[in-house]
Amino acid sequence: MDFEQGRFGLHTGRLEVRIDRGAFDLRIVRVVLTTRFTAFERRPITGFDQLSQAIVGTRAEIVQIEPGKLRGEVLHAEIAGLPINVATFNLGLRSKGGSNKERITIGVLAESAGRVTRASYESRPGDVLVTPPGSEYENRYYGGASILTVMPSAAELEFALGCDARLGAPSRWARSHFKANSGTVHLIIPRLRLLLARLDAGDLTLTAHAAEFWRRAIIEALTASIMEREPAERDGPLPSALKTVRQVEDYLAAQDEGPIHISHICNRLRISRRSLHRAFHEALGIGPISYLRSQRLCAVHAALRSSPPDKATIGDIAIQHGFLNVGRFAQYYRELFGELPSETRRGDGDDRRRWSQPPLDMLSA
Repeated sequence: MDFEQGRFGLHTGRLEVRIDRGAFDLRIVRVVLTTRFTAFERRPITGFDQLSQAIVGTRAEIVQIEPGKLRGEVLHAEIAGLPINVATFNLGLRSKGGSNKERITIGVLAESAGRVTRASYESRPGDVLVTPPGSEYENRYYGGASILTVMPSAAELEFALGCDARLGAPSRWARSHFKANSGTVHLIIPRLRLLLARLDAGDLTLTAHAAEFWRRAIIEALTASIMEREPAERDGPLPSALKTVRQVEDYLAAQDEGPIHISHICNRLRISRRSLHRAFHEALGIGPISYLRSQRLCAVHAALRSSPPDKATIGDIAIQHGFLNVGRFAQYYRELFGELPSETRRGDGDDRRRWSQPPLDMLSA
């Protein structure tokens, strides 16, 4: 996947360019383009934590699982009030969180370099996942992927598709997974990417009539699979396995005293080690010890990015997250993130400030 930055033209409306001036380079780190009827924002990704803001109005918990330097980009766009998000990344990870509380999320897997499971469904490029407002979600990506989401309100869906009685059934907008049709993969996704590229280039100014046309066209295009097909049967991880993983994560999140040993988890949740291992392999493709180590390393990574160097040493932070042997910890850290803890701490001060700003507010209108 290619994440090189493109060229930006002048756009009628507001153009905001944030520039990072390094010692030897000059790079664009955030671009916001707005007009009266459209808005566009693009941010490069240099770490897993930046994917937590991949969808406007939500916040996800991300655990990087595949080793390497995670790279990609996040796009936020709006056409006539319809939020559009694209997240692209190059390594395998797990994401979980809550959907937007006001809008239905329609997510299309645009591209994947490996297996993808969303909830209890196996997803392939072009597949559509519908998530109702205020729902919990969990996804596992076994390699790089690109996900495109639109977030219409119930009123917008009724207005755009009200002529089709089949879409009036509440079951259509409950959590459902719809398999791709050939048009989604070969026609709809490329056209949506082309439209976003035109917004990114800054040479496209839509009238109110044109913006409304494209809003309806996007909603209709991404709901084509929903109109044509019945929801797919669950063919991914067993719900019971996902539930066990959630229980473990919820239990760990409620603990304030630091890392918890695997035997303590088994005792408190009244589950055998064998059942715990089976659940994690079914839900995530790795064992609980490896996954929980990756989760702790991600917590260290976030702490190194956010805490001033004079507040705590790297060794202190590592011990707080269950790593006593600093040398082994540094080895684990480098294997997962492709850099040493000291490089994370000293290398991304400007990056932290940039990502502390919320994404372009496209849901306030």
